[in-house]
Amino acid sequence: MKNFKRIFASALILLMAVYSAACHPKDEIAVTVGDISFTSAYYMCALINADSEAKTRVQEELSEDESTTDIDYYSKKIDDKDYVTWVEDTAMETLKQIAAYKMLCEENGLELSEEDETNAENYASYYWSSYGYSTYFEPNGVGEQTYTQYMRDSYYSGIYFEFLYGAEGEKAIDAETVRTTMYENFIIADMLQASFSGLEEDQITQTTEQFNTYVEELNNGTKTFEQIYNDYNGITEDTEGTDGSSQAETTESSGTDSSSEAEGTESSESEELQPKDQYASILGTEDTVYASDQYDTIKEMATGEVKLIELEDDAGLILAVKQDITADPYYVETLDIATRHLIADEEFEADIKEYADGLTLEVNDYAVNQFKVKKIKEPTA
Repeated sequence: MKNFKRIFASALILLMAVYSAACHPKDEIAVTVGDISFTSAYYMCALINADSEAKTRVQEELSEDESTTDIDYYSKKIDDKDYVTWVEDTAMETLKQIAAYKMLCEENGLELSEEDETNAENYASYYWSSYGYSTYFEPNGVGEQTYTQYMRDSYYSGIYFEFLYGAEGEKAIDAETVRTTMYENFIIADMLQASFSGLEEDQITQTTEQFNTYVEELNNGTKTFEQIYNDYNGITEDTEGTDGSSQAETTESSGTDSSSEAEGTESSESEELQPKDQYASILGTEDTVYASDQYDTIKEMATGEVKLIELEDDAGLILAVKQDITADPYYVETLDIATRHLIADEEFEADIKEYADGLTLEVNDYAVNQFKVKKIKEPTA
């Protein structure tokens, strides 16, 4: 009799699992906004991203006496909303915006370019496999195909923005305004960074002396930045710049990878156009994709001035040589769209929200309610 009960219980569990799977098919539609439908997995992708953003917001707003470990996120409020409510609302707003961008692009005959498609797929693959996103999304029911589609859809906002505010757009911003705003928010500098992480005291002293020597050599003209750059990174004349890879690889190790990576992404549309100074990094104000903690310090420097910057908490050193961004036409093209976003984003986002709020919204509660913010699985270390 006991064996019979065990067999019956096992069969019942199996039946419930099959029934549950049947109730939530693979391509189940969870949300429809206007003419655009989103699957359950796609909604979950938006929910995960909203949860990640919410956690970042909470961490940024912690008081000095609060620890960043063991945070009770669900007890926090964001924009006067309970944590869970904010995450759910943000996920839904994200779907509404994506639908708005896609519909507006379709209405105006705008499509993703082959380059956009390739970039979206490459970025999605990189983040999924090399950046560990698979360990976050897969346990929560989001596959790589869905994540790739989510990444691809993110490109529609840029397409529509340029359609409106680009040089030939319906709401084109004049070139002089763009240029003035650009020079107010971006600067360039040759930068060499040393991290003190993991170094012994004598090694820190040796590195500091080495950088002070570099400053003297730059100031008295006995060496160029290229020469000290090569010296610090161990690049010899035989290997220097033979394939263009040395500079890119060592730039990342010198702590200027964020601006260099962004610069490479922005300039990919025109491979022929190159900066006059291959060592220059772009630094921007806090509202830009090139935001840098060193922006204010270097902004105040004169062109050609050399400064040794000590990072907070003895984290390391940055040797900076300010350059003239206005002297290189490369940046006028490279920073064009980024600058237009600074000028027009507030208006653009308000118009998109108004359009999105006017779209019909249909929510499959049965599909959506299976996903709970508090049950989002975090990747294990």
